[in-house]
Amino acid sequence: MNTFTSDQGYSGEDIFCADLLSTAEGCRSGHSTIDMLSDDELLCIFDFYRRQWDSDIWPWDDFVHVCRRWRRIIFGYSSYLKLYLTCKSKTDVQEMLDIWPVLPLIFHANLDDKNADEDDIIGALEHRDRMAGIYIRAFECSQSTLKKCGASMQEPFPVLTSLGFKGDEEMMFVTTDAFLGGSAPLLQRICVGGIRFPGLPKLLSSTSDLVYLTLEDFPMTGEGHIPPDAMTTCLSVLTKLQSLTLTFLRHPPSRYPADQRPPPSTHTVLPALTNLLLEGPYGYLEDLVGRVDAPVLNSGKLEFYDEPGFDTPRVPQFIHRTKMFELPCKVQVQFCKRKEYALHTLHGVDVHASFLSSISPEKFYLSFPCAFFRAQAAITGRIFAQCPPLVSRVEFLELGDNCSEQKKWWEAVTSGPGFFRQFTAVQTLQLPVIGEVPLFAHMLGRLEGERATGVLPALRTIELVCPELLVCARSETLCVLLPFLVAREEAEHPVIVNVVHES
Repeated sequence: MNTFTSDQGYSGEDIFCADLLSTAEGCRSGHSTIDMLSDDELLCIFDFYRRQWDSDIWPWDDFVHVCRRWRRIIFGYSSYLKLYLTCKSKTDVQEMLDIWPVLPLIFHANLDDKNADEDDIIGALEHRDRMAGIYIRAFECSQSTLKKCGASMQEPFPVLTSLGFKGDEEMMFVTTDAFLGGSAPLLQRICVGGIRFPGLPKLLSSTSDLVYLTLEDFPMTGEGHIPPDAMTTCLSVLTKLQSLTLTFLRHPPSRYPADQRPPPSTHTVLPALTNLLLEGPYGYLEDLVGRVDAPVLNSGKLEFYDEPGFDTPRVPQFIHRTKMFELPCKVQVQFCKRKEYALHTLHGVDVHASFLSSISPEKFYLSFPCAFFRAQAAITGRIFAQCPPLVSRVEFLELGDNCSEQKKWWEAVTSGPGFFRQFTAVQTLQLPVIGEVPLFAHMLGRLEGERATGVLPALRTIELVCPELLVCARSETLCVLLPFLVAREEAEHPVIVNVVHES
């Protein structure tokens, strides 16, 4: 929930709740005119408070105890106010049936709790006609417990709107095609992980109202794997889908074969998708994004587990088709030391490239490993070369490296100024100075005469971002850039250098 905190340490929802309750108390003592509010106005107040919560669970039970009128209004509009009863076991359900009216249930189960009665926990799923939400955690439980749980979920759940099922990625529990009866027409949220789900295409075909879909620890091969073309078919019916997350198992590391065929001439359109997160092998993700359009996307991330080829322009063209960057934009490129889980090599870097809108919070993020220093410049340059309409709108370019092995970087740069030649509209170049002269300052410093004006023709400013204490590194960077700056001055295309101190 989005909240604020007062000087006394009370959160916003606490204050709001206290205000309502104290107002009601004042009403009883004759010091307030809350009775002047109509039922509709009170209903709007209750609904406003409910909407401040991130989840479907909100403390409506505090309000029904205030007075009979509040109780009547809240229970009279139980569907509108989304009243749910939460339970952890069959015993919980029986106790709530004795207290509350018949309301939809939300089931939270931790199958890893060795002290709990598993039959009592799983028994709550017998109330299928009232089960609106199911959230199951099963990382350390036995296979027999998982099988019992799976067996209890083979029938339809007619009012189910939200499903969360997290299992152990090593165990990879396998569901059947009969999971949820093979149909869940009211589902709006699905979040599953560590589960092989062969029946997923069948289930998704029935979920036309799905808004959020998260598939974590997705199998790369074998039972439950869905190829990119079949995945696209699954997504094509989800016209209300706003958020899609798909992450693959990282281990064992393996490459997914890239599709050498040309992408289809028409794309599956996801008209409501605003948030996309894909993490997995390059071959799979490239094939997938080459088949879809997301015209209203405002937040995207592609993280490749293996070194990409970018032999085809499918990824940059997908970004271009999102319409996120039709106006001038900013690009950030960062080179970092290899993440431990990436390719099992002794050397290498991780490349992070971010596209940002110049006037809105829209952002698209790419991340991938390079097995060798020599590959980073060539691969990164290939991304931008494949989609000139996108690159032509870049007016702000930020380049940084967090790798300390500058000698290897210097030896690896064989492409010269080729990387810069694509950014014909860049007016500001930002180079972070971390401790040594940035690699890209060396690249520019080698350009003299006509070569200096042949790259970044619109460049007007270079910003050196560095801590105030790094005086030597800043001065050395300026010396390295001097030949380039002189050449631009002589060609009447001057470039100024601004030093920006980090706080």
